[in-house]
Amino acid sequence: MNINNKSKTYKKTISTRFILLSHLTIALLCFKANSSEINTQQQEQFVTVELSQEDIESLKLGKQINEALLAIKHPNDPTSIHKITKLGWDQRYYLMIRGWLVLQLQADQSIYTGMQDQTHLADRIEFIKKAIRTIDLE
Repeated sequence: MNINNKSKTYKKTISTRFILLSHLTIALLCFKANSSEINTQQQEQFVTVELSQEDIESLKLGKQINEALLAIKHPNDPTSIHKITKLGWDQRYYLMIRGWLVLQLQADQSIYTGMQDQTHLADRIEFIKKAIRTIDLE
């Protein structure tokens, strides 16, 4: 197998995992993640689907990521910093969350440089800097 085929296989694996995480996140928004069973309606009958522990953990992670996204959108909310640091302090996700925050900070700073009139963007930049410092200090 040459390098090009390995790269295609790797990209396909990442794409498949991203799609799975996206579907699980959507399912989390529609159903409770604390339950070990979900009832879905198919043609006027209910079907019970058993969730594995891995599925439940994936749904919980998806919920935390969505909360972190909302926290960045609302930097002045007092609970926002806690939502991000809670996920960033988990050593399994620290690198992912910190990298995401750094990239978001760079993007926001680039936009802000072009448009000095956006106070909301300035608040978000300060919030992201604070979130990065907070998760680094843990």
